[in-house]
Amino acid sequence: MENVILHISDLHITTRLGTDGILNPKIESYLTTNADESANNFFVEKLVEKVKEDFPGRKFTLLVTGDISNLAEIKEFTFAEKFIKQIMADLAITEDNCLIIPGDHDVHRRSLENALELVPSDEPHLLNDIKFRNFADFYNRIKTTPFQFEKIIIDHLILDEKVILLAINSNFKVNNKGGLGNIPIDRLKVEFLALKTALANKDLQYVACWHHNFTAGFEDTNKGQWETENRKHLLAELESLGIKLVLTGNEHTSNSKTIQNGSIMTSDCGALSSIPYDATFKVYPIVIGEEIVLENKIYALQKTNGNDHPYFWQIRDNSGAKQPSQFKLFVPNKEIIAATVDLPHSNNVEEVAEPVIAPTENTRVFYDDPERAEQLYAIIRKKKLFHSGHFHWSNSSRAHNWIDVSKLLEDHEDLNFAQNSVIDVIARFNLGENSSLIIGLGYEGNIISSKASIKYNIPYTSLPYSYRYNDHHDYEKKLNFDNADGTYKKVIIITDVVNDGRTIRKLIDRHEKSFFDKVCEVVVVSLFYTGHEQINTDILNYDKLPESYDREYDHDVNKISFYTVKSLKVEKCPYGKNYKQECFIYKDELSCVHLFYDEVKAEE
Repeated sequence: MENVILHISDLHITTRLGTDGILNPKIESYLTTNADESANNFFVEKLVEKVKEDFPGRKFTLLVTGDISNLAEIKEFTFAEKFIKQIMADLAITEDNCLIIPGDHDVHRRSLENALELVPSDEPHLLNDIKFRNFADFYNRIKTTPFQFEKIIIDHLILDEKVILLAINSNFKVNNKGGLGNIPIDRLKVEFLALKTALANKDLQYVACWHHNFTAGFEDTNKGQWETENRKHLLAELESLGIKLVLTGNEHTSNSKTIQNGSIMTSDCGALSSIPYDATFKVYPIVIGEEIVLENKIYALQKTNGNDHPYFWQIRDNSGAKQPSQFKLFVPNKEIIAATVDLPHSNNVEEVAEPVIAPTENTRVFYDDPERAEQLYAIIRKKKLFHSGHFHWSNSSRAHNWIDVSKLLEDHEDLNFAQNSVIDVIARFNLGENSSLIIGLGYEGNIISSKASIKYNIPYTSLPYSYRYNDHHDYEKKLNFDNADGTYKKVIIITDVVNDGRTIRKLIDRHEKSFFDKVCEVVVVSLFYTGHEQINTDILNYDKLPESYDREYDHDVNKISFYTVKSLKVEKCPYGKNYKQECFIYKDELSCVHLFYDEVKAEE
C-alpha cells in the first residue's frame, strides 16, 4: 500500500498574548489556547474527515514543517501536542511515521533573552539547548525520542522503500531577534553522506523537508525567507546531492516552483490555520511505477457562506492555483548527456604492458585504456551524474561537484569497476613498487582506494579534501605517520576528480609539509581529470603549469606523477575573481551556479 503524505505547517497556535504578556485582541490563528475547546476540536475533525474521504484505506504519513507555535510558549506546545496527537490517532499514524520540524516561531526568544542577560554572547543562535528547550519537550512527547539539538538532519523516514523524507533544521541562524533560513552546507553534506552510506543498499529518492521557504510566490522576492549567500551555496549542494524536491512552509501561501533550470522543485503547503491568509494544507499520494511520483493535492479552508459547518475543506484546482499536479522524483533516463567536451585518447601511443620509463621533455606518457575509460564514461552518461551549469572555482576547491562520484559508488558493480580501474592504473605502470603509503583523499577517494591497499599490502590512511580541512577533528586531518627519518619516500594519493592539482600541492606543501619534505615521489591516481591540459604524467607539477595560470596562493611542488582513467574538459566562468560584479549568469541566476566554496579564505 503506497503512502499518502499529509503536509501541514504554520499552525501558529497562540495564547493571544504579545511578547509583553498583554492580551492581543487581534486573532490571526483559528487555533488559540483560550478559545472554545469544541471549536478547536471541530477544526481538526473536519480536516481528518476530508482526508479520510478522499484517500480511503491508504496509509498516512504526517509531515509538520514548523511554526507550530506562535511564541514557543509551553502553553502553546501543550495545546499543539493535543491537536497533533488527535490527527495521528484518527489517521492511525504512529510516532515512527511522522516528522516534526521546528520553525523560527518555535524558537523561544524569551529564554534566549534571559540567558543572554546572564552570559552575553555574540553568537546567540548557537545556544540550541536554550532556544529549542520548549520545542524539544514537545517533540519528545510526540516522537517519544529526544530532539537532536546539534544535528542538521534531525530525522528521516523511508516510505514504500523508494522515497526518503529528510527532516532538516533550517533555523541555524535564528536567535532572540529572529532570523532568515540558513543551513551550514558542510555539515549538511557530512550528515547526508553518512546517512547515504548507512543506506547504501537502498535505491532511494531523496526529498528535503524544512521550514523556511527559499522561493517566493506571495512575496516580491525570488530568494524567499533565506540568507542570499547561503541560498546560492545550498542550491548547488542540493543538486550535487541529488535532492530534486524540497517541502517547506513559512510563507503562509500555498506555492510550488521549479528552480535551477528545473532541476529542483519546491512545494510550500501554506499556513494551516491562518485567518489573514488562506488556510491551506497539502496531501502527496505516492505513486510508484516506471516513474516515482508525488501527486500534489492542495486543500483550502472555504468561507462559511451559510454552510452548516464553520469549517469546510475543499480541494483546489492545480491549474487555477498555478501549481503542478505532480512532482516527478524519478523518470527512467532516456537521454545521453552531450554537454561535456570529451578529450579523446591518443591513437599514437602504444598500449602500456610493462613498466614505463620516466618521461623526458620530449616524451608523452600517460595511462591509456580507451575501453575502460569509455565504460566509466558510460556509467556517468547513463546515470546522468555529470552536473550541468555554470562553474565557479576558488583557491579552496578546484574540482568539487562536477561529477557525482558518490552516487556512482552506491552501486556495487560500479564501485567494483572503479576500484579495479585504480588497480589497473597501478599495475600498468608498476606504481606499487617501492611505494610505502597509500592515501585515500576525500570521502570518495577513501572508498575507491581501499582495495588497492589490500592488494599491494601497502600501509593505508585517508585525509579530507583541503577545502574542508578545518571542519574535521585534528586527528582526522593529520596523517599520523612520522616521516622524520625518510621512511616514506614514495607515496600514492588516490582520489576521484582532479582539475589542476592545486589542492594536492597544498596538501603536500602546507597541510602535511613535515611529512612530505622527506618524500621523493608523489603518485596521484584519479578516476577523472577535468582540466584543460594535454594529459601527461607531469601536468600537476608547479613548473609545468601554463603561463596563464593564476599562481596566487599556490604551492611550488614538482615531485608529482599523475595518472587518470578518464578525461572530461570542464569550462569555468571566464570572469575570474570579478565574477560577482561581471558575470550576468551568476547575478541573474540564469543557470545552476556552482560556487565551489568560493567564500572560504584562500589561506585556510
